[in-house]
Amino acid sequence: MNETSKIAIFFDAENVPAAMVPEIISFLSTKGDILFQRAYADWSIANTKAWQTQITKTPITAIQQFHHNQEQAVDKAVMMDAIELAIKHEEIDIFTLVASDNGYYSLSLRLRELGKRVIGIGEKGKCSPIWINSCNEFQYFEDLEEVDDDILLQSEKPAETSEIKDFALEKFLERAFDSTPFYKDTNTKLLSQMWESILRQKPDFSVKDYGKKTAREFIMSFDDKFKVSDDGKNQKTFFVEKIESKNSQRITGIIKRKIGCYCIISSTDKDKKGDYFFYRNEINPKYKKQKLEKGMKVNFVVVREPNLNSGTFKDKNGRATDLMIEQQT
Repeated sequence: MNETSKIAIFFDAENVPAAMVPEIISFLSTKGDILFQRAYADWSIANTKAWQTQITKTPITAIQQFHHNQEQAVDKAVMMDAIELAIKHEEIDIFTLVASDNGYYSLSLRLRELGKRVIGIGEKGKCSPIWINSCNEFQYFEDLEEVDDDILLQSEKPAETSEIKDFALEKFLERAFDSTPFYKDTNTKLLSQMWESILRQKPDFSVKDYGKKTAREFIMSFDDKFKVSDDGKNQKTFFVEKIESKNSQRITGIIKRKIGCYCIISSTDKDKKGDYFFYRNEINPKYKKQKLEKGMKVNFVVVREPNLNSGTFKDKNGRATDLMIEQQT
């Protein structure tokens, strides 16, 4: 069985937008188990307010560092703590430095000399080649996938979400699956690790709320999305595989309704009548920056066709992906 990587994250909170934290955590969760999260700043200054709000809902340790009329006071604190952590905790094998400050390249090189893998994350256009190339891997803020904190639509009124709650649960599980590392060189993932990914998104998640007794029984209930198998041994190890749609047909429609991070699209294709559920993060990359609005004309790939004869919204409505916005007239 593969050893799960252990990760430490160091945020230079004075030059990193707090709004990027969920995307950064989601990205790194696919790399391994995050054990340390520290954010450094002089928390008495006004422009850290957004960070202070973020830290109330994310388990990040805030480290106070006064400037004392020194340049790079925060940088120096990060460097000293990162080296100390690298020496004291041999089990930490990935160090992530989140900053657009190019002065961190020397820390990156030192951590690599200590046998650590370094991931840098920063803003495109602000990071110099020496900072980027000093890391084993570098990721730009702009390329991180947007994360929806309310993917389960818990902040919406139940009456407004009843028709889409099953689809929201599907997307929640897909996100957990996607953030779980593959098992060895297969296209499957360990059920136990997928469950850990679920709890990282929502620590109080319980299958009992959905009438199930075990995680395996719960995942198996989504048999059109996931396939669960085992290794055949007495003490079974369970694996999960995502069932990918082979449908690539593209049709047209109009956004009928918006609910949180989801849309209901009404087909205008005469041969494919019905409504389709759509999750906004699956918009075609070309249109990522455009805001989806009710009444917009769109075209999309059909993942699953509607079953108009079904008595439940779960089956009655289809599924859409790779949405493109058509030129509005």
